[in-house]
Amino acid sequence: MECDIDESCVKPKDARPSMEACGIDVFKTVRNNGFEIEFLEHRNEYVKYFGLLLID
Repeated sequence: MECDIDESCVKPKDARPSMEACGIDVFKTVRNNGFEIEFLEHRNEYVKYFGLLLID
């Protein structure tokens, strides 16, 4: 099922906002935790993905 950006979310409990949307400076957070991250200059460069796990 594709999301319709003009309508309300049909599965709001499954929605996962990006770290940036939550006000997190991803580059600073990644670097503060000892990982390397750089801006990509070309679309064919190797991409690193970072995620965040919050435990309550």
